[in-house]
Amino acid sequence: MRNSRTNGQEVVQPALARRWNVRVYVRNVNKPIWTHACGILLMFWWNVALGVVPRHPQNITWCMESSLTTMEDRYLCLLEMALTGSLTDEAGRCNGSKHACDLRAVLPYSSAMRFFGNDWPPLGHTMVGHVRLRNIRHTLEACIADSVEGDFAELGVWRGGASIYAKAVLATHGVQNRRVFVMDAFESLHQYGNHKTFLQTSESQVKHNFFKYGLLDSGVTFIRGLFKDSLPHFKDRYPETRIAVLRIDSNFYDSYQDALYYLYELVPTGGFVIFDDVMSHAAVMRCWQDFKKEQGLPEELEQIDDHSAFFRKTKQIRVNFSYFRQPQDANLSLR
Repeated sequence: MRNSRTNGQEVVQPALARRWNVRVYVRNVNKPIWTHACGILLMFWWNVALGVVPRHPQNITWCMESSLTTMEDRYLCLLEMALTGSLTDEAGRCNGSKHACDLRAVLPYSSAMRFFGNDWPPLGHTMVGHVRLRNIRHTLEACIADSVEGDFAELGVWRGGASIYAKAVLATHGVQNRRVFVMDAFESLHQYGNHKTFLQTSESQVKHNFFKYGLLDSGVTFIRGLFKDSLPHFKDRYPETRIAVLRIDSNFYDSYQDALYYLYELVPTGGFVIFDDVMSHAAVMRCWQDFKKEQGLPEELEQIDDHSAFFRKTKQIRVNFSYFRQPQDANLSLR
């Protein structure tokens, strides 16, 4: 990791960013977001100037124009374009209104917004954007290179695109002994309000998406149910499982708490934990800060984009359930 300091601010270019020639501004998560807005904008326009982020929305083949020399890189690049919906830019982007994603009222496609996962693709299979998909590749390849044991697990999958990409990364490396766990309620959640219909997916729909990309096999395991119901039994069902990359994308304090308390011990030292929405959802950040403080974690978050962050586990702990809190949001309706 390369660091430089200017007027007390730190710009970090992690291995992921260097690999893909993307400069990333990493803020101190203990300071207010507004104090770092200028830094984030500066890094964005720096990337535009370098040509990393496309200037024109109509340019949907920007990643193909970089120096990709292997068929594996070109395959993952094309898959990235397809999964994010950038390959079908004519579909536009969701309008973000109370109608969620009315296909009769979509807005023009924005390559810059899609790059950082700042919009919802009407026809894509993931809304995490390009940068977060590349983070998945980076973490998986680091675990493969460093022989960190374990599988990939995603909690909260929408249409399955991020998990599909993880499976593809493993396939390009010829890895057959690492599973992909796809965990979701696979039902409508009232907490999403007007967006609940658009965000709802079924297990059969996500399986079909895996099938369309030729990546549905016995190495993909689906676990259905609210995390409060499914995760307490995970260790019993898969007693030998370790999770090299744990990716949580579930918006709520309760969901993150369930994920961390029941699965964190399964991540070995050297493995990765990814929080999809910790930088943009106050409840998620609060859950992380509570868990870090009360369980004595030394790791610090490394920001990926405006929404997400990750860290590499450096210390194994035994989770103390005495700090587990009563339902606060996602699990309230089940009390």
